[in-house]
Amino acid sequence: MGDYEIKKETEFEDAKTDTEEELEDAGDKVKAGAKAFGNKVADPDKDLESEYQEEKIKEKMD
Repeated sequence: MGDYEIKKETEFEDAKTDTEEELEDAGDKVKAGAKAFGNKVADPDKDLESEYQEEKIKEKMD
């Protein structure tokens, strides 16, 4: 007969999957974009890209 290996059950860690991390990153980007746009509306002279980058950094820090 064939040789069979008995595989031990592995325990899964309570870690985020890549998909969950990607969704969380996407959510952070959306929040940062919305905040940057709000800042741009409040002060039209502000640069939208720099506001977005600033808000994105703030979201990563939270």
